[in-house]
Amino acid sequence: MDRRHRRPVPAAAAVLDALLGQVLGEAAGPAALPAALARTEPTTGTARSAAAVGTVAGRAAYALVEAGGAFGLTALDDAAPLGGSDADAGLAPTAVALGEAGGRSLFAVGSTDGSVQVWDAATGDVAHGTTGGEGAQAVAALVCRDIPVAFSAGQGGDLRAVRADDGRVLGNLPAGGRGATVLRAAHCAGVDLLAAASPDGTVRVWDAGTGELMHLLVGHRGEVLALAVLTVDNQAVLASAGQDRRIRLWDLATGQPVAELDGHTGTVTALAFTTLADRPVLASCALDGTVRTWDVYDGRPLHGWPAGEWLTALAAVGDALYTGDETGRITVWDAATGTPAPKAVPAGRPGSPLAALAVGTLHGRPVLASGFGDGALTVWDAATGGPLLDLPGEGGPVHSLDLTADLLLCGTAAGAVRSHRLTDGTALPLPVPHAGPVAGIAFTPGEQPLLASAGRDGAIAVRDAVTGADSRRFATGCGPFTALAATVAGGQPILATAGEDLVVRLWHAGSGAAGPVCTGLPQAAEVLSFAVLGGRPAVIAGAGDGTVLVWDVQDGSRTAELAGGGAAVRAVVGREFDGEGLLAAGDAAGTLRLWHLASASLLNEAVLDGTPLAIDLDEAGLRIVTPAGAVTL
Repeated sequence: MDRRHRRPVPAAAAVLDALLGQVLGEAAGPAALPAALARTEPTTGTARSAAAVGTVAGRAAYALVEAGGAFGLTALDDAAPLGGSDADAGLAPTAVALGEAGGRSLFAVGSTDGSVQVWDAATGDVAHGTTGGEGAQAVAALVCRDIPVAFSAGQGGDLRAVRADDGRVLGNLPAGGRGATVLRAAHCAGVDLLAAASPDGTVRVWDAGTGELMHLLVGHRGEVLALAVLTVDNQAVLASAGQDRRIRLWDLATGQPVAELDGHTGTVTALAFTTLADRPVLASCALDGTVRTWDVYDGRPLHGWPAGEWLTALAAVGDALYTGDETGRITVWDAATGTPAPKAVPAGRPGSPLAALAVGTLHGRPVLASGFGDGALTVWDAATGGPLLDLPGEGGPVHSLDLTADLLLCGTAAGAVRSHRLTDGTALPLPVPHAGPVAGIAFTPGEQPLLASAGRDGAIAVRDAVTGADSRRFATGCGPFTALAATVAGGQPILATAGEDLVVRLWHAGSGAAGPVCTGLPQAAEVLSFAVLGGRPAVIAGAGDGTVLVWDVQDGSRTAELAGGGAAVRAVVGREFDGEGLLAAGDAAGTLRLWHLASASLLNEAVLDGTPLAIDLDEAGLRIVTPAGAVTL
């Protein structure tokens, strides 16, 4: 087989190829990629020591986490050690919480990479958690042993597998810490296959049912951006392509290369297999603006035609090829002739790049899904072009799509993973990480305790506190969060978030419904707390300039404003004693202040040896946790 095929294309396309070849050079790097293909780097944050006060096995205790190190659990009354992690745990904490749930004491840590980890505080056993987001998410969906499985991977770490219908974690597939730029799943000869392309140009293939690594495919000289799998009887062929402009075909039975297809003059962005005249055909599109088709059996180029600039997505249904481009346009082509096909398609979303296309079936009919740069998803009937679903943007620009059974799986450039039922668009829970540092984490008390986290990505994640199941993610559209607190008021789980917009918002933790909005912060709040003051639930915020504000939870009205010393508040707590409300706050300068709320008068002020990270206020007095441990006043 000649592995260096070049074939004639129409003159206009040849000129375009040549021009793009001069502009793009040998390969289009990330800076040259259109918006639909460029990845969003994960938001970074700075780890710092963090603490929380609660109970461990019935004893009043505090948790202290060291940046880059370990966590320890200590009794508040006598400083007895109650547990902890190894000294080299390597935690990068941004928020911590202690809580009681299901008869267990739980300890949670949110980190700079968006991960949330939960331990049994009494035994030290890991309860549940999510790994870090690592940026843009590649996804693949597969029914494996009658279970719908969602695979996802970011720009680093391992591949994650969860049940796509209920979010239960199934495990990880090791990728050497490299993550994946694209995933593709298929079933052949009784084996469930998963292929993953790493940023270094290698491609790994696993038996998804057993987790066994079957092949490591090496040959590309640049990042691989597209994969496709063809199954014929008991044989499977993998196609891979990307920045080096060459398409490689691999025999998945042996892991050996079988062909190299050369012809594109720009980065290859998408691949799709189809059948023409009873022969398997591979279609490809690239940033050179062309679509090309190839005979799979002998590697012959079949056709090539200009299809618009910055082609970003490709899908095949029978003899029809669907392309998407940087402008958001969807075009249908006759795969045999390269001419536009008279098929109805959605109008697309002008001005929003079309980032991904995927093909599946619903009630025995072929359907297509498209994902856009504004995060929107559309699903339509391939035969009629009639719309089936139109889902609004959530979790960032779409990066990848896949369909299996009646499920739509979506990975976003911001690091989120979404799962929806094709029948009605219902969002299904997936335990995905935040796409950036965790700004706050908290347990809600009650018979059905929840663990909530808020991220710098502007999302709130809520899950069962004991198992981590039934995870829900609310994309609030409110911008980066800076703090979170949780409580139960009127029998309902309530969350409070603070953000860079200088607003504290209240939410129903179960439904994500927005509640009262609390305004008046002079600077963003780094800490929030709930308390019962005057017989009514209140939310307290400590601002970056030292100001402390208090609002009524039921209507969001401000009930108190207390001036600090100019340093950011790092810990705050309110408590009522014999009908009198007291409030304590510690700031970054190491100063602790105690106020009487009704009169807004400062009762006491003390300078500590360290920064207050958490405060406990009860009849026994004030106990303040600093990086050096607990202090009682």
